[in-house]
Amino acid sequence: MGWYCGTPEQKRLQQRVDEMVVWCRTVQGAVNGGRMLGVDDIDALGWDAIFARLEKDGYFALRMIANERISETEAILAERDFRIDWWNVFKGSAEAVLSHTANEDTRKLPKGYSIVRKEELTKRVVQDMQACMERNGVKPYSGRMIVGMTEPMVSLAVRGPDGKIVATACGHMPYNAMSRHSRTAWGGLVAVDPGHRGMKLGAAVNAEMVRRCVEKLGARSVQEFASETNIVSRRMIERCGLSLDSTCMTGIATRGGERFTR
Repeated sequence: MGWYCGTPEQKRLQQRVDEMVVWCRTVQGAVNGGRMLGVDDIDALGWDAIFARLEKDGYFALRMIANERISETEAILAERDFRIDWWNVFKGSAEAVLSHTANEDTRKLPKGYSIVRKEELTKRVVQDMQACMERNGVKPYSGRMIVGMTEPMVSLAVRGPDGKIVATACGHMPYNAMSRHSRTAWGGLVAVDPGHRGMKLGAAVNAEMVRRCVEKLGARSVQEFASETNIVSRRMIERCGLSLDSTCMTGIATRGGERFTR
């Protein structure tokens, strides 16, 4: 097994992100979306570049699109036979995140569970993290990205009582220095195996992850995305000091018929 996992399409997208890290860091408007490339400033990057990537990769993330531009964005994409699925944006300041996660009980794991130490994130552990995400309907990042080879990461893997990886969460800084979101971390990839749910394990690992995004990555704010129907995730996110940003949405454009991730 290598650093890439999932369907051939997922592996191709993961590898593309790894190959384009310099582009993500140096091109205004470009975003390292982890699962795929993306944009956070359509005017800066331009529609020609966006469509070029869509034609080449099949998927492209459009982040923090102002509400007043959503209809226009959908119409421009439709002219080229692309469509877009949307997610709500939740955001919290560093102060709000630290305040809401200050109580250790919010981050305390159930008895018998533990977070794998950073120095123990071997290739095998990272592959187990990806497998945990996959079997729980969460599209993973490349293993190289999860382990921090391409950029600084907060990558949390939780071992259950039997020693297996049963939960995950990851965060990173996807926006480059030219972006108005440059000091905003993104958090997600939260997955919990069915047999280990109902113990607030997901809430605990998410809280630990967003806190580390502030403490370890130096984020001034943290964002997470959730669909309108994913009530469990929305509540988990809000418990960590993030609130709905009603001014914008985040989407993934494609010609495919299915939503890329939940």
